[in-house]
Amino acid sequence: MKKILLTTIMSLGLASIGYSGTTNDYPKASWAFSGYASPDAALESWTWAMFKGDKAAMLRSLTPEAQKEWEKLLAGKTENQLKADGAKAPGGYTIQKREVSDDKAILHISMAGGPVMKMELRRIGKDWKVAGPKND
Repeated sequence: MKKILLTTIMSLGLASIGYSGTTNDYPKASWAFSGYASPDAALESWTWAMFKGDKAAMLRSLTPEAQKEWEKLLAGKTENQLKADGAKAPGGYTIQKREVSDDKAILHISMAGGPVMKMELRRIGKDWKVAGPKND
């Protein structure tokens, strides 16, 4: 379970975004709670909460389906354990490409020059929420 959680955090956590609209590079030190008004902001809020160990805020950033999966993954994990896992994350990421429609977004991201992965986000009402990795 610990290995699955860490692997998921490392692969999903590459998606945090301090979106300014002028850059695609986001160092870990810039990650913050940014709300849910855009796909970039929602992903940043989710990742920030995960790496800060704020389980409740992290779960609020997810779609209902993803919440159920993450509740299982995080069962029994303390905030200190989540913080320790988050401390192992690489120092930043780059958004390589954005595919955004009215209710769905795919962000192509890479961590520290690593391989590109796709993260899916969905609009729920007025808010964007993280659905998880997009597997083709």
